[in-house]
Amino acid sequence: MPKSLTKKPKKSIFRFRPLLWVNYGFIILLLITQLSPLLAPDIFWPLTILAFAFPALLIINIVFVLFWLMFLKRYFLYSLLALILSYSLILDHFQYQNSEPIEETENTISLFSFNARNLSNNNAYRGDKMIRNQIVEFVADQSAEIICFQEFQTYPTKGVRAELDYKNRLALANMHITPYLKENTHEFLDLIVLYTKYPILNSYDFYLDGKAYGFYVDLKIEKDTIRLFNLHLESNHFNRSDYHIFTKNETKIDTEKRNRIVRLIQKLKKYSIKRSFQARTIKKEIDNSPYPVVVVGDFNDTPASFAFQHISNKMRDAFREKGNGYSNTFNGDLPPMRIDYVLFAENFKVVDYQVLKPDLSDHYPILVKFETGK
Repeated sequence: MPKSLTKKPKKSIFRFRPLLWVNYGFIILLLITQLSPLLAPDIFWPLTILAFAFPALLIINIVFVLFWLMFLKRYFLYSLLALILSYSLILDHFQYQNSEPIEETENTISLFSFNARNLSNNNAYRGDKMIRNQIVEFVADQSAEIICFQEFQTYPTKGVRAELDYKNRLALANMHITPYLKENTHEFLDLIVLYTKYPILNSYDFYLDGKAYGFYVDLKIEKDTIRLFNLHLESNHFNRSDYHIFTKNETKIDTEKRNRIVRLIQKLKKYSIKRSFQARTIKKEIDNSPYPVVVVGDFNDTPASFAFQHISNKMRDAFREKGNGYSNTFNGDLPPMRIDYVLFAENFKVVDYQVLKPDLSDHYPILVKFETGK
């Protein structure tokens, strides 16, 4: 019998090829995300979607590394190299601190930042006195010298002045408030607020298209003066229908769901472009500040986004300094993510960083302790 007829069939060398091409695709997406500090959404907006997807892209590439190692294939090196090149972005999302805690001194300052969801924890129930009381009691228990709120709501037409009530109950002498709308026609008043025991020397409000997205105040702390930015960058304006895309266990994509996904992507595009303009303005102010800078607030963007990367450039992220784990700050119907931040200029020392977990808003508050000199 001819030799060719007795030869055993050879295993196909291409059995992993389809999976390898899928792996290549996720490697490319992970690497493209590294461009977020360079390409603003008004230049290349799809990076916004990749920025939100970065943790998922990271996990998928880790799974591919383990998969190829299990089959003893050198292909694991491809995803491993992509993970190494993503190291800085990984540290913006995940931290493991095993250093000794820094002992607090008489110079240690506590800073509290919280998107309080209009002091209602549910936009359907504005003016909820019980929730207002729960929030102020929780904040007072933190004994912070500087307290920053985003999405603070007061109701002067109903005789409720929440901003003054909080000032008295927090027992902090100084306050700065910025209305979200320059021309308000609602029965309620939305504010960005700061309370502090330190004298406020100067302030400036940031507006775009008639809507506030933050302010800075110059604070006199002993012999030092610092400039503190309290920011609330443009929201993505997701509604309940948008959130259902993530929470409903549906695999079928019908016309209605496809239209909702398209609208959601359009929102991400529109409002990420708006945040990029806000981020550029804030960064210019940071660079031109005559005083050391602290930045707090809700950026409505993840650590892989242009907004965060641009503002945090040459600054110290309190989470990277003293945080642990993933530091999820969002308490809503979306995958866990960090969208609230505390940043410092180089001449500050971060003593402690905590994300607190009260169920009082769709965000979790951040408590940071710092000192004004290294």
